Parts: sequence; structure tokens; C-alpha cells
Amino acid sequence: MRSSSDGAEIEADFAALHEVVSRIVGHTYDALTTPERLTFLDKLELEARRLVVPGHQLINQLSEQSDPTELGGKLSHVLADWLRSTRGEANRRVAEAADLGPRRAITGEPLPPLLTGTAAAQRNGHIGAGHVRVLRDFVHGLPCSVDVGTREKDFDASWSASSQVGHLGRPPRNLSTENHL
Repeated sequence: MRSSSDGAEIEADFAALHEVVSRIVGHTYDALTTPERLTFLDKLELEARRLVVPGHQLINQLSEQSDPTELGGKLSHVLADWLRSTRGEANRRVAEAADLGPRRAITGEPLPPLLTGTAAAQRNGHIGAGHVRVLRDFVHGLPCSVDVGTREKDFDASWSASSQVGHLGRPPRNLSTENHL
């Protein structure tokens, strides 16, 4: 992750993203073989999973740097309206951003995500929304007596173990039913 980007650079990157996605959705894919289709589906899934990561940072910055008056209401309500989603979906996104996005201390210094292992796996495209839900539920379900250092250590060990047994080094398709946590 770069330390800082200006608005023009970000705008150019989002325009380029829009161009590429427009080309990708414009293909018919008729000429591909079955293995090629599976390969492109895998690549599409990887990038779709990675694309939620910048949203965490944007949501956390809105939460940290804006107030309800400036936003025009509660953050989750404003997100639901702006993103044309439900309030439940917006609440989920705000909660995920709090766990998986970069944060700032009261003094302003950058802090890593609360769930560093999950955030790294998502940033790399190794896990999707279902995996994130199961892993967040697992960590949030730990007893309060489990300290943060142990949570991170145990969580990273669980993630490492589960990713080792997944297909081709990938995490299992359904962590909750494969009893890896």
C-alpha cells in the first residue's frame, strides 16, 4: 500500500478501472475452452475479492473524519443511500471496515487492521465475503479473557493451517463446515 495518493491520481486509476471492467463485461467468452473459462472465473473472483479492500479504507476515513451533520445522517444510512443498498448491508460494510481496514490512533498514527490475518488474505484475494464472515464471527466469538496478542497469534495459526489444506494452497471453500477453526 502506498503512503499517499492525490485526488487526480485516484481519479485516473478509477477511470482506468472502469475502462477495463467495461471491456471485460463486453466479451462473449464463446471461444474459450472449459479450462480457460475456469481460469478466467478464478481470476475474476480474485480481483472481485481484492476490490472490496479500498472500500474499507474509504469507509473508515468517512467514519473518522466526518460527522453525521456533514454526512447528512448516520454513516450506515448514508452509505445505503449512496451505494443503493440496504441498511443491513451498509451496517455490515461499516463493521467489516472497522475490523479489516487500516485505522488511526487518537494521536493520528496509522494502525494496522484489527484482524490482520483476515485483512491480508482479503487484500491478496484469497478469501471472499463468506470466508470473511466466518472468520470475523470466530474472532468476535472468542471469550473476552483471550488477550489481543493471543487472538492474533491463534487466529494467524488457524488461518495458516486452514490455507495449507485448501485446494492448490487456497483456503477451504467453506471454513464453517470444514471445522478448520
